[in-house]
Amino acid sequence: MTRDSAMHLPSRPRPGSEFLAPQQLRPRTGPARSLLLALLLLFIPACAPKAADTGARADAAPVAVTVVPLTAVSLPRTVSVVGTLDPYREVTLAPKVDGRVLRVRRDIGDSVSPGETLLELDDHDYRLEVEVARRGLEAELARLELDAVPGAGVDLGKLIEAVPAVARARASAEESARKLDQQTKLLERGGGSREDVAVVAAERKVADAALRQVQTEARSAMVNARKLQANLEQAEQRLKDTVVRAPVTDEWSAWAAALGPAVPFRYVVAQRMVWEGEMVRAMPEKNVFRLVVCHPLKLRAAVPEKHAPEVRPGQAVAVRVEAFDRPFRGVVRRVAPTVDVQNRTFGVEVDVPNNDPRWKVPPGSFARAEVETRADDNVLTVPPAALVTFAGVTKVFVADGDRARAVPVRVGRRDRDWVEVSGELKPGERIITSGQTQLVDGGTIRVRP
Repeated sequence: MTRDSAMHLPSRPRPGSEFLAPQQLRPRTGPARSLLLALLLLFIPACAPKAADTGARADAAPVAVTVVPLTAVSLPRTVSVVGTLDPYREVTLAPKVDGRVLRVRRDIGDSVSPGETLLELDDHDYRLEVEVARRGLEAELARLELDAVPGAGVDLGKLIEAVPAVARARASAEESARKLDQQTKLLERGGGSREDVAVVAAERKVADAALRQVQTEARSAMVNARKLQANLEQAEQRLKDTVVRAPVTDEWSAWAAALGPAVPFRYVVAQRMVWEGEMVRAMPEKNVFRLVVCHPLKLRAAVPEKHAPEVRPGQAVAVRVEAFDRPFRGVVRRVAPTVDVQNRTFGVEVDVPNNDPRWKVPPGSFARAEVETRADDNVLTVPPAALVTFAGVTKVFVADGDRARAVPVRVGRRDRDWVEVSGELKPGERIITSGQTQLVDGGTIRVRP
């Protein structure tokens, strides 16, 4: 068979194809075809090349922001402490004598001046003691024929010689001495007798002995009179002690020098511990009142030892308490010279004025304080709202024309209206304070007026 004849021979059917109908050899249609077309439509765009980034971020709509100028200020450096505001003075009063409470003059919260009466005890028995002591002294003075006990500066010898009984005895002794001298001279001239001289000499010895006895009795009576005078004063003091008064302090001069005479020294009753009709004893003592001086207050606080070179007496202190939303100004008065080995701190004492009735701080309040140790110049501060913190990094945004520039910063002291920052910032730069949460470094901005 030639090649040409072979080309014209009918092709041999594939196995099994002889059993297919002609209509079965057409392409399939229906749900399968639709699914295939949907897959092709999804695959073709995914394989298409992506469009190049042509600065779509830079062309985004500007973010509206507000700004404030960055200024350099003088900022005081402080040491933070906490402590308790104690009263300037605190005293607990107890009667010095026994007795039943007759009247209570003051109660909790009352203002009391030094020397003012707080409590009275029944003084009937003490008045009787005074009367008995006075009568005994008067009897002793009558023996000495004196109107009053001489003072301690009087010469006791001269005083005893002035006692009438002593004066009479001395006159009698002198008379006996004169008679003895007269009889002795008479005997020497041959007159008189030795018996007369002996009698007169004996009389002189008796007179001298009587004088010494009277002087001794007068001296003893004088000492006893002074003892009775002391007993009378003691009885009078016990009578005075039936009235409990606010202490009269010796610190008034120092108080006036520190605060001025226009501020009176006054106590406040912090606690009353007794009632009318109650029996109180001097031993064991029964406390009846606790008084405090509320102006100024004393802040006692512990400072870490690392601040020892910085804290000095006379430094200003800003004190805050929970009761008032404002600081109180104080002054460091005392600094402990040693460090507590248990907690490695040293104590400070701060005077805090407390005489304004509008801002009266109760003693015992917990306080936070800032001791102003020095002041640093050219310190940069920003509003707290200007800070942005993400992933442990704190930064601010600076308005540089119509762009925002991110600047990492380190944060220092904080206050309600400002935060100390340091970084690559210059005074006069505009710090973004709102809208910065929508910004990125280099983003476009629009500064709102």
